[in-house]
Amino acid sequence: MEKKENAVLTIVGKNDIGILAKAATAVAEARGSVVQVSQIVMDDFFTMNMLIDVSGLGCTIHQLEENIKAELPNAEVHLMHENIFTSMHSI
Repeated sequence: MEKKENAVLTIVGKNDIGILAKAATAVAEARGSVVQVSQIVMDDFFTMNMLIDVSGLGCTIHQLEENIKAELPNAEVHLMHENIFTSMHSI
């Protein structure tokens, strides 16, 4: 059985229709799987954290991040593999 690997996607920007849908579509097209989503809209600002299973990803995490940035050019997009979090907390 393949080991599950996760990554955390964070998106922040002005609220607009379809932000979540565009991010989820990009993940699905890259053969990733959305595990959990948390989003908040405060006034005109949108913030979202998405946990993604990237163990079956058909591209690199960096390429997925670039694809999402291309879909959401007016938002701040960051995608980080769980190994980064693990390393940060073990130092």
